[in-house]
Amino acid sequence: MKQIHATLLALAVLFPAWTVVSGDALATSEQQRVVDRARLVVEDFLDDENFRHMRAYVQNAYAVFIVPDMLQAGFIIGAEHGLGVLLVRNRQTGAWSDPAFYDIYGGSFGLQLGGQSADAIFTIMNLEAINKLLTSKFKLGADASIAVGAVGASVGAGTTVQFGEDVYLFSRNKGLYGGLALDGSIVLPRQEWNDAYYGAASTPKEILNGIKPPTPQTADLRSALDRF
Repeated sequence: MKQIHATLLALAVLFPAWTVVSGDALATSEQQRVVDRARLVVEDFLDDENFRHMRAYVQNAYAVFIVPDMLQAGFIIGAEHGLGVLLVRNRQTGAWSDPAFYDIYGGSFGLQLGGQSADAIFTIMNLEAINKLLTSKFKLGADASIAVGAVGASVGAGTTVQFGEDVYLFSRNKGLYGGLALDGSIVLPRQEWNDAYYGAASTPKEILNGIKPPTPQTADLRSALDRF
């Protein structure tokens, strides 16, 4: 627990614009930029032949967590942070929910990226993992198992695949492909951003369960995911 607190404190120093911001200071345009950036990430993965086998994972996923520009500062203190959006698929209709905003914090995502950023998409493969994500704190490796997605493996979009892990990660960094070691990373809802975008007291559970009508501003992101 002390290590987690130290990591969060270090991130607050390194990334003040992300971690020390009041809800009133956030403009809707900030949230929309993240939504639009997430759409571009999805489209980049779709257009990249190196990730063609990722389709089977997304098609079978219960949810996806898209993190544009996940930043690692390992060359300073080994702290990482990412801000992304979580969308859940309706298992009956196949429709994607509106996105809920989440942060991801970790003490070490691995050494591959150095001090650079990466676009990442997590596919969440079962309902139990989603239910745990809707709690106040979700820890990868403890609350859900995680593995790097089999990029480039012989997995076709129409193939029946045995998904043995709760979560799979696909990452993309300036043409370099590979995984990040995320065991122990914590995923937390960014409630002030959800409130700013959807209105006060808009909980992730309400957003992801589709209690409110879909937001037109997220239609392009949802359509991009439908292409998988």
